[in-house]
Amino acid sequence: MESRIDGLSEFISRRGRMKILTALLEEAQTPAEVARRLNITRNAVYGWINESDRHPSNEHVHEMLKILNDENEKKFREILVEELQIFQELISKF
Repeated sequence: MESRIDGLSEFISRRGRMKILTALLEEAQTPAEVARRLNITRNAVYGWINESDRHPSNEHVHEMLKILNDENEKKFREILVEELQIFQELISKF
């Protein structure tokens, strides 16, 4: 079943992915709870948080977007609009 966020994760920067993760951590309170919701290990979530060369994959970003949209649509939209603005700025400088 397609959703309105299918394919969106491919266009979100590492910075945006980490903002989504931070927003989920604020909602869920712990990395372990985020991991449970994504059906992954908490070590994966801790890796995203603590290792600058790691970040959520498109698949995980897609799931995080669905959760954030359901739980905090305002924050969901805020992050996506900020991503769009950054992208527009970069294009205008090109």
